[in-house]
Amino acid sequence: MMPSKKLTRATPFRLQGLCLLVFITNFSLSAVIFVNTGDPDHNTTPPSNPAEAKAWHLQGTWKTCQGTPIAPQWFLTAKHIGGFVGDVFTFQGKSYTAVARVLDPETDLALWGVSEPFPAFAEIYQRKDEIGKRLLIFGRGEQRGEPVLLGSEVRGWRQGQGGGFMRWGENIVDQIAGVEDTEPRKLGELIGATFDRNGLPSEAGLASCDSGGGMFLRQGNVWKLAAVNFGAGGKFKKTEDDEAFFANMLDVGGFFFQKSEDSQQEEFFEFFEDQDEDIPTNIWGTRLSYRFDWIKETIEALPNPVQTIHLETSEAINGPFSESSDWTLIQNPLAIKAFKPKTAQFYRIKASVSLNMLTPRLITNDLLIPFTGEPVANPNN
Repeated sequence: MMPSKKLTRATPFRLQGLCLLVFITNFSLSAVIFVNTGDPDHNTTPPSNPAEAKAWHLQGTWKTCQGTPIAPQWFLTAKHIGGFVGDVFTFQGKSYTAVARVLDPETDLALWGVSEPFPAFAEIYQRKDEIGKRLLIFGRGEQRGEPVLLGSEVRGWRQGQGGGFMRWGENIVDQIAGVEDTEPRKLGELIGATFDRNGLPSEAGLASCDSGGGMFLRQGNVWKLAAVNFGAGGKFKKTEDDEAFFANMLDVGGFFFQKSEDSQQEEFFEFFEDQDEDIPTNIWGTRLSYRFDWIKETIEALPNPVQTIHLETSEAINGPFSESSDWTLIQNPLAIKAFKPKTAQFYRIKASVSLNMLTPRLITNDLLIPFTGEPVANPNN
């Protein structure tokens, strides 16, 4: 049994600003971890509550992380995960090919469009009353690592290994990081919760491909997507000469905590005196109520992501080119399929993101023009 300590709420700038910026600089995400158990099978099945289970089933897999459908052909995830047109988003057992991407200029959000409609999608939590509400958190990942000790007391857990299984956890929203707190990284507004030793039964933090997973809040009888997992924890040392380690901490007292790049010294660590009160680290998600208008306007302007791709043809290599509507999109391989031209033609593809045309080929009476969003050394090979 861990000794009971009080939870201190440091000044908003110190706890919120410092912990936040340390994470932003250094700590990437990979799994929901729990205060009360290190069992790798804990919460790897949907919650027993039907409404909460519905939120579980609204999570999909993007790269090795996650995303959430929020419109018939659009899903939302974290920008820092990356990805390319042609990558696959897996949702409810089916693969969907990404054909469009729109990056939010003000936050870590990325909207990805797919070629076919989803069978279901989440509603967005638009209210700005998140403080004090119970948060459902979803992530895909690693087991809790080795405990971090101060003497014989557990103060947190290191970043673990293994994973790849989705898990759910819970927490209480207790902070909002404003635009002024997330400078200079321009992350907009974030919602935050502390990793408390005396928290909820499935009190959860985030560790290293929870990124992009959903944070849900209840509105009436519906759990709505309120934020997208961004970051947590930080980088620590026991002494100035020790090797630094990543961890989610119940209490940073007695440890050196890495400061942000604002200090102009990437490896500058500040010591936190051990106190009677806990100083826990935080988890953070990009606040969707802050960017709801941008999300709504983007999707309304591009309801069908396939329409962001345009095929143009010309009889001369230097044009003029005119747009062709006589084509369809196929997914395996990702390609434009058009009728075989009657005369020699030159083709180019225009899209909202950079695409690389690969070598066209004729299949019976069809012209197949494969393309990819990934860089290629020589698109003509």
